[in-house]
Amino acid sequence: MSAKTNKTVPLQDWIRREGIVISQEFLKVDGFLNHRIDPAFIETAAKQLAASFPTQGITCVLTAEAAGNAIAYEVARRLGACALYAKKGRASTMNNPLLRTVCSPTKGIKAELAVSEDYLGPQERVLIVDDFLYHGHTSAALAEMVRQSGAELIGFGFIIAKESGEGQQVLAQYDVPIVTLVSVVRLDPEKGEIVFGEENQQPV
Repeated sequence: MSAKTNKTVPLQDWIRREGIVISQEFLKVDGFLNHRIDPAFIETAAKQLAASFPTQGITCVLTAEAAGNAIAYEVARRLGACALYAKKGRASTMNNPLLRTVCSPTKGIKAELAVSEDYLGPQERVLIVDDFLYHGHTSAALAEMVRQSGAELIGFGFIIAKESGEGQQVLAQYDVPIVTLVSVVRLDPEKGEIVFGEENQQPV
């Protein structure tokens, strides 16, 4: 049975089969995760992330547009929460925007993230999720928005973490659990090899 239709296939095996090693820095997963999206993969990952925060009373799952949208929606659905996307660019219709500027490691360009305080405020208990954790700057920007709004940050959840980045260290300052489902230690473009590490799931 193909990994694309088998929800019992471990995420590491799925990524090994479908991922493409571009360089020592970049792993291409846009065929099933963040461009062309495989619902079965997202469902499997979201189930594991949601299960890591079962009793935290999360009301909002926050991500940055657009790569994190699918996983944020499915995690939110499983937690009975709302999904909230930080938009890239400030819409003219957005009221009371919270703003941060971040640099994309894949595109190499800066983008302004915007979230309306109409949807993020002191009443919310927030889980930040994304497809990748690498440098951690986007998730840190979202965490700063959460703090500025007065909402409570409960934790971070990621499908894939690249250990060559400083993301874990950057997010450690927020003193909340950081859950990653798949850890990538090294990418070998010559062999097309992905070297996985241990899952990094802190108790919550």
